[in-house]
Amino acid sequence: MLTLTKPAQGPFTTAERIMITVPVLAASLLHSLNMSTAYVALPNIQGNLSAAPDQVGWVITAFVVATAVGTILTNVFSQRFGRRQVFMAAILGFTVTSLLSASSTTLTELVLYRILQGFVSAPLLPISQAIMLDTYPREKHGFAMSIWSMGMILGPVAGPTVGALLTEYYNWRYVFFMNIPFGVIAFFAILVTLPSAESSRQKVDWIGVVSLIAAVVLLQMVLDRGERLGWFESYEIMINASLSALAFYIFVVHCLTTDNPYISLAIFKDRNYVIGLLLIFVFGIAVFSSLFILPVFLQNMQGYPVLSAGWVVSARGLGTMAAMMSAGYLADRVEGRYLILAGLLCVGVSNVWMTAWNAEVGMPEIIWVTLVNGYGMGMMWVSLTTVTFSTMSPQFRVEAASLFSLTRAIGASMGTSVVVSILVRSSQTNYIEMRDRINEFGQSLRFNGAASMWNLDSAAGIQALQSMVFNQAQMVAFLNDFVFLVFVAFLAMPLCFLLRRVKKSPG
Repeated sequence: MLTLTKPAQGPFTTAERIMITVPVLAASLLHSLNMSTAYVALPNIQGNLSAAPDQVGWVITAFVVATAVGTILTNVFSQRFGRRQVFMAAILGFTVTSLLSASSTTLTELVLYRILQGFVSAPLLPISQAIMLDTYPREKHGFAMSIWSMGMILGPVAGPTVGALLTEYYNWRYVFFMNIPFGVIAFFAILVTLPSAESSRQKVDWIGVVSLIAAVVLLQMVLDRGERLGWFESYEIMINASLSALAFYIFVVHCLTTDNPYISLAIFKDRNYVIGLLLIFVFGIAVFSSLFILPVFLQNMQGYPVLSAGWVVSARGLGTMAAMMSAGYLADRVEGRYLILAGLLCVGVSNVWMTAWNAEVGMPEIIWVTLVNGYGMGMMWVSLTTVTFSTMSPQFRVEAASLFSLTRAIGASMGTSVVVSILVRSSQTNYIEMRDRINEFGQSLRFNGAASMWNLDSAAGIQALQSMVFNQAQMVAFLNDFVFLVFVAFLAMPLCFLLRRVKKSPG
């Protein structure tokens, strides 16, 4: 057996680092890619499995909720069974559930398998991050996080394009089938390379675990179903929100009063880690919300087909790759907090530019603005993951990485729910206001050509006018979403100055 016999923290030679890094990155890319590929396949899944629009959404919701639960339990499993064993089990489980998902014959089966897939694969991201931090010495953490981030960030960026290609030319089932060969390769590569980390038989704080799971799951249900059910006009949303708040209150009080809480309070003594949690929450809102809203804008307002929208959004990936390739170099020369600030500035400025768009904005402008946004996203992510864990004790890395991933996921869910709510409500409000201002005596219907295009005496004229008003109302709603993302990015900037300077290790 070729398994490395060194301790998990090394030290490792350059060749050994490469042996560990490649399969770890492959495994993390599998999970992050699968989070987004299913989005573009939903219409095909809906038609193939005869599902209603609100029912097929559970293909995504089930995966997200189960991932949140699995992330919470990652530290528990790692302490009990060992990090290496949990990581291998996650890869194997992800591969098997991909096969089951691809073979589903009903929506119920697919949702069930997606729940299993999200749960079993949840440890891949936090454990892979902890492995990278252990494999590389502290002075190379910037470089390590820039490499690891390629798997974490490029997955959601490339996912829509990959999913669109597979769905367009093959079948939605290939979105899941493609995971199988890569999962098998990653499993055997990890089997022969990854060293074992120490495990412990500490008593599990089940009150803390259960209360946190309940709080997160119920919050996710509120966020995913809120807009569809009218938010707090629905008894279901009110009950779920109240129970989520109660569960979170129990979790916090229990952590403050028990001797061995699920989350060690010692990690919150690290100021960089606490500020990092706030910034990764903002990152989840600003970045993943725009990943959702931009393809919708391109398809609804620009009339792009799915494939074309996927290719345009892929420009963000080029910006992200450029940031990741430069982040490792810049990390040794510029303080991490200033790189995070620069990333936020790129994200904020690109969103400011988007607020000036209209329905006729050209593709070149969309591409270069998206490139800037992607560069900011990559720069912020690499620097943030480096600075956040720069002073964290190795014994808390899996626990801290799990909470870090969970916070990002909650930020992404909340941000997506907010932009969807703004888009829907603003579209409706703007449409009503514009419609009520239109009448046959209005000046807007008297300029040259308007009388023939929007003749209120004909059904075709009224339909054309209605379509134009709806498009303009929806355009204003998209601009309101971009304004929201601008505020999120710029309001987070002062947090960067609260981060402590990381001292460079000698040599």
